[in-house]
Amino acid sequence: MTPKTKQRVAFLAKLAFTGALLTWLARKGALDMRALGVFLENTWLLLLNVVVFCTASVFIATVRWRLLVNLSGAHVGFWRSVSLQFVSLFFNVVIPGNVGGDVLKALYVARDEPKERRAGLLLVAFVERVVGLAGLITVGLIVVLVRGRTLWQDELFRPLISLVLLLGAGFVVGPAVFVLVMRSYGARLEAVAEGSTSPVGRLAQKVIAAFRLVSARPSLLLASLGLSMALHGTNMLFFMLLAAVVGHQEVTLGAIATIYPIGLLSLMLPVSAAGMGVGHMAFEKLFTAVSLQHGADVFNVFFFGQIAPCVFGVIPYLALRAKAPLPTAAEAAAAAETPPAP
Repeated sequence: MTPKTKQRVAFLAKLAFTGALLTWLARKGALDMRALGVFLENTWLLLLNVVVFCTASVFIATVRWRLLVNLSGAHVGFWRSVSLQFVSLFFNVVIPGNVGGDVLKALYVARDEPKERRAGLLLVAFVERVVGLAGLITVGLIVVLVRGRTLWQDELFRPLISLVLLLGAGFVVGPAVFVLVMRSYGARLEAVAEGSTSPVGRLAQKVIAAFRLVSARPSLLLASLGLSMALHGTNMLFFMLLAAVVGHQEVTLGAIATIYPIGLLSLMLPVSAAGMGVGHMAFEKLFTAVSLQHGADVFNVFFFGQIAPCVFGVIPYLALRAKAPLPTAAEAAAAAETPPAP
């Protein structure tokens, strides 16, 4: 079986699994597709959805990516960055494959840069994911730390609070300590990892190289983390509004901030298409855990509200494709062979 065939089979399996989960939730009465009509019934909510998408997924994400690109020494104009961000969103949603949208936009920029900068640009894609996760967890962590005593009084919140604290230690404190270590011992660790050819060894090389890259300019990393927090904070507030409007219920910031990061992390499980089905089930369970209702419906409205505008990325995508062929995974691997400058 060729790699392309395996990829197609895996994608079809994910679609089947997604369909099975959504069907099960619908038959159970936990998912009602008619809830999507909330955008037609409330025009202001539809307009706000577009504003949130343009603010968080496009503007803030673009500014964050440009900051991280500076780590590699490259410079990308703002409007070109916006165009590439739309392409990245479109590619992730509409054209699944083994090259993610974040890697794709890095490859388009890397083509015009000297060889010594290409690997650094590809590492930016990895760093962007880590910073994005850290920002998401930090938002939940701040709310838990500020309102921890109040939330802890409710036994339903205690397991979730503990999980958020553990995630905070792993995704926020851990990388911070790792960056400090890289500034002191990065060269030695990279030299040790270079000799490994195993999958774990190659991953270790990528992680070490990425943290050496960001440890050189920690101020940019902190600024990127702040932007990630703003991005996820904006989306979380909109999600909270949807929970109130769609579910016809009173919703508190403490409840949403506790479950929102955990629910989004479930989308990372590579068992369904774009996290559909898994995300629906996760939020249905999480809403129940904090005495809220219609978790699957709320996530469904939020998910499709943020996914639908991504199709407009087809315009810059086709424009870029007309100028140059679509980058492949082979190009990513070839570009990554050049080690980044420390």
